[in-house]
Amino acid sequence: MTFRERIMAVFQGKQTDIIPWFADLTYWYSAQIAKGTLPEKYAGDGVVQLYRDLRVGAHEHVLNSPWETEYHEVEIKVEYEKDLSGKPVKERIEWKTPAGSLVQVKEYVSRAYTWGYREYPVKNARDLEVLRFIYEHQEIKPNYEVQKKQIELFGEWGVASSVPPRSPMAQLFVVWMGVMNTSFALADAPSEIEKTLEVLAKSDDPIYEVICSSPAPLVYFGENITGEVVSPGIFEKYYAPYYRRRSEQIHKAGKYIFLHIDGTMRAILPLVGKTGVDCAQSLTPAPVGDVEVEEMRRLAGPQLILWGGVPGAFFSPVYSEKELADIVLRCINFYKNDSKFMLCVCDQVPPDGEIERVKMVSELVEKYGVRQAGVV
Repeated sequence: MTFRERIMAVFQGKQTDIIPWFADLTYWYSAQIAKGTLPEKYAGDGVVQLYRDLRVGAHEHVLNSPWETEYHEVEIKVEYEKDLSGKPVKERIEWKTPAGSLVQVKEYVSRAYTWGYREYPVKNARDLEVLRFIYEHQEIKPNYEVQKKQIELFGEWGVASSVPPRSPMAQLFVVWMGVMNTSFALADAPSEIEKTLEVLAKSDDPIYEVICSSPAPLVYFGENITGEVVSPGIFEKYYAPYYRRRSEQIHKAGKYIFLHIDGTMRAILPLVGKTGVDCAQSLTPAPVGDVEVEEMRRLAGPQLILWGGVPGAFFSPVYSEKELADIVLRCINFYKNDSKFMLCVCDQVPPDGEIERVKMVSELVEKYGVRQAGVV
């Protein structure tokens, strides 16, 4: 079976020849570009050769949001501060509207090869009115060209997924307010939060119409959930109802959903399968997460697809190759004939990751991960 056939077989309730194995190489890849160390053969469309050489399936490199957004009565101004070499090191975005303005500031963390928030756009409950105005004045237009190219480029080495915006509460936590500002607003101005969640949900309607008509067979809820932020109560009140609504819509279109959980999950995993979501993805086990490899199925129940098992940190030289091999073999031994389990890096191979370790995992999967025919 090809990598594409394996992942689709799992979502369709079928058995695979071996345990499906996928890796998110996007973080490692972008860091090598920034450092100037990416081999030329992997540049541009050559990225597919990277997955071929490592004998691993792709998922994050085949993500796409197949629409364009236009704003009316909203002026967006982007400014950068650059270092002496001309590289951007600070980004300032301002959204100007008749209802007021929002300002976001990010700073580039060179050691981590990523951007971090210095200032969230929504700083208090009063700013939520401006945020609502922005979403009430956006227009969505489908654009499937990038997604079509991804599908053609990766072929049997991965499956394309459409990426909608995070669910409304996750948008506040992750993108617009941050954990602290959102928590204060939930306590001090719950009605403003509720009004904002309704506007965000409504603004997603045309996006999901686009996604349901897209050529990608999977839909990726890139929520980045961790139990340290999302308690069972918050999940049940703000996340689960939204997932149920969108799951019904997506399933009617013949597509499947995987939900990105890359944080602590002990209290959340038992709730996911009740939402209509097909798969919990990037399940990061101990010692990085709070659940042992062997506990995940018991917590999730028998029907939810589990996709995870290998902490990204184990690809760093901070951990030995033996420690990586040990946790991979634990996953294989426990889930070898679990047709609803797939192996993946949780969350990403880091910038200092030793990329040959990905191939080492591939070899372990190919040698020990052969599944028993007829067992589903």
